[in-house]
Amino acid sequence: MNPGWWEKFIGPGRALDTDKFFVVCTNVLGGCYGSTGPASVDPQTGERFATTFPLLTVNDIVRAQFHLLDHLGIQKLHASVGASMGGMQSLCAAALHPERVGRLVSISACARSHPYSIALRFAQRQALMSDPNFNRGFYYDSVQPHVGMKLARAIATVTYRSGPEWELRFGRRRRAPELPPALCPDFLIETYLDHQSERFCLQYDANSLLYVSKAMDMFDVSRSVTERLARQRESVVLNEPVAPVCLNEHEQMDAGEASSVETDEEILEDLVSGVRNVLQPALVLGVQSDILFPVKQQREIADILRKAGNERVTYYELDAMYGHDTFLIDVVNVGAAIKGHLENEHLIK
Repeated sequence: MNPGWWEKFIGPGRALDTDKFFVVCTNVLGGCYGSTGPASVDPQTGERFATTFPLLTVNDIVRAQFHLLDHLGIQKLHASVGASMGGMQSLCAAALHPERVGRLVSISACARSHPYSIALRFAQRQALMSDPNFNRGFYYDSVQPHVGMKLARAIATVTYRSGPEWELRFGRRRRAPELPPALCPDFLIETYLDHQSERFCLQYDANSLLYVSKAMDMFDVSRSVTERLARQRESVVLNEPVAPVCLNEHEQMDAGEASSVETDEEILEDLVSGVRNVLQPALVLGVQSDILFPVKQQREIADILRKAGNERVTYYELDAMYGHDTFLIDVVNVGAAIKGHLENEHLIK
């Protein structure tokens, strides 16, 4: 079994101290490591769901997690802790179930996905779906969309780190400077991207990448969005045949009227209304070199929580060079902030 991403943060005496807390970590709905997702078998057909699997939201993922907590007999969490998409889930959990979440930790996440990160994830999905072997997501019994998956992951990896770190780590060094330049991986930064993306292809399902990525795009903790998702969920008719969500360009549904343009004040008011019940102690952590979830978005989380009446919001901004991946690497600073927030008894009124 391979070590988890947060292996250095979890254990006796660590940030998530297993001498004090029981840690529950779930594979997200739509993923490929245990929870139901596109690679799972549809009991109605006996075939894998592939792209007939319904599109998900972070709200759906969080609701599934609370069903698990119900099954385990856990009425209230000491804290919901997450980074990146996990931070979205933590904020969503506190907003949907404020009475069941004692504390909140959001690291390098957002209150709503912004256009830049949406654009980056769109480019990844387009690269993946352009692979001739993608076959609209029905590739499980044939050749996998390896090339498209690898390219999508390479694009993603560029967004996870920062320019200053790569200057220090790779510079302009080439793998074999004595040889003529080549179009294949040549600079060390290129060999790094090639290796990381190749490795990921062998560990993750392409459809799950599409679904989880889209769920991140759709995330918005605003009250109007939360209420709309609830209405849509109630209107779903069970046992109806589901068409694939992966359409060709000429099959795209009529867009209808474009979304109305809101003012900054209306957006802010909607966000604040969405977290009106999130009054538990909250830690929001941002990283100055993060280009995927910039510190502006972390400040937005802290600001809307405070405007909603939460008087126990702690905001830290780290001057680390590792970009978005800082939450995986900076064990000392990230770990200390989490540990202090979870174990500080004075935060409770």
